[in-house]
Amino acid sequence: MISKISIVVLLCSIPLMFIILTPQTALDCTGNALCLKGKITNVVDGDTIDVGETRVRLALTSTPELNDLGGIESKIFVEEKCPINSEVLIDEDDGQIEGSYGGVIAKVYCQGVLLNEEILEKGHGEIKTIHCFDSEFKEESWAKKFGC
Repeated sequence: MISKISIVVLLCSIPLMFIILTPQTALDCTGNALCLKGKITNVVDGDTIDVGETRVRLALTSTPELNDLGGIESKIFVEEKCPINSEVLIDEDDGQIEGSYGGVIAKVYCQGVLLNEEILEKGHGEIKTIHCFDSEFKEESWAKKFGC
């Protein structure tokens, strides 16, 4: 016969097991800066998007300008990966709040993928090493992998 205490322990441990066994997703913001979800309203170029009225520049990621070799291709890559109206999670870089580019400098998750890393991985851009010393994200595996 199962005692009441055993049942209570079992019931209390189920949520704990769920927390332990559920893989942590990267879809959580870190730090204290802006964290928001929204929809892409415009792809400006390969490393800049608009989410609602907010201009978002991808942290530690640099793609060619539209008039440079590879610029159009990097923009098309982003448009295909994250089409207009795609839901995104924006995690502003605590080390670059109100960056020199205006708007928000951030990691962008789109369809469960870190867009910053995906652009670098697929060869559509390069790591912006000049910001490696001050970026909140400099110690993350994707940033280190590409040269931070």
